Amino acid sequence: MKRKTTPTMAGTSLFSPIWVIAKNTYRELIRERLLYGVFLIAALVTALSFFLSTVSLGQNARILHNIGLATIHLFTLFILIFVTTNSITKDLDKRTVYFLFPKPITRGQYVLGKYVGLIFLLLTTLVILGGLFLMGVFFTEKSLVLPAVTNLAFSFLEISLLIALAQLFASFTAPLNASLYSIALYIIGHSLTLLRDFLAEQGSALVSVINACYYILPNLEKFDIRAATLYGIPLGSSQVMWTIGYWAVYTGLALFLTTQVIRKREF
Repeated sequence: MKRKTTPTMAGTSLFSPIWVIAKNTYRELIRERLLYGVFLIAALVTALSFFLSTVSLGQNARILHNIGLATIHLFTLFILIFVTTNSITKDLDKRTVYFLFPKPITRGQYVLGKYVGLIFLLLTTLVILGGLFLMGVFFTEKSLVLPAVTNLAFSFLEISLLIALAQLFASFTAPLNASLYSIALYIIGHSLTLLRDFLAEQGSALVSVINACYYILPNLEKFDIRAATLYGIPLGSSQVMWTIGYWAVYTGLALFLTTQVIRKREF
């Protein structure tokens, strides 16, 4: 008699491979020695910012706290991009996927599993560095604890989006190229608004091109709220929800395109 598949069993069979790939990815990457060096450097720079804030007064301490947040953000961003591109390329070059795809594991499950594992690593990094930072904030200026937590949450959204884009680049090019593309997109994503406004003031013919790029490429300025928290500007709930929706659309699109690229490859 043919056994019927219940919805619970179907859901388990769908998410089980994703969970297994995510766990294996996380365990593999958390052992990378490079991560320990990054943790140490970021912790030292953050500690230095707090030392400087103790000899500063008023607004200077608030500025230095934001420098500490920027340090955590940049170190976490660059190391996660590097780790992502190398992890995906290693799987493809060493043909690890040859042992996965003949089994009942789809390309989409593989891509999502790798992404979830990288998100676990991102959370671990932010919890460690962010936890140290928040301890310092608590003892130097308690009023900045909530803004710091909010900044770390928006950093998570931005970096997780760039991880998805790094996965996409790594699926069709070398790891160094994929890392450079991701970093270039990060710089462009934070410059489009400024460049568009500047060209509009100058009346340049390139405004239409920049406008097209503005709406096609991810505008990462939406995730940078350090200036708002620096001056105590509250964030509206609609702004937060719009940013989360923006992140979900671009991240989902990047993961979908990565799946399509890997499907086109011969395995």
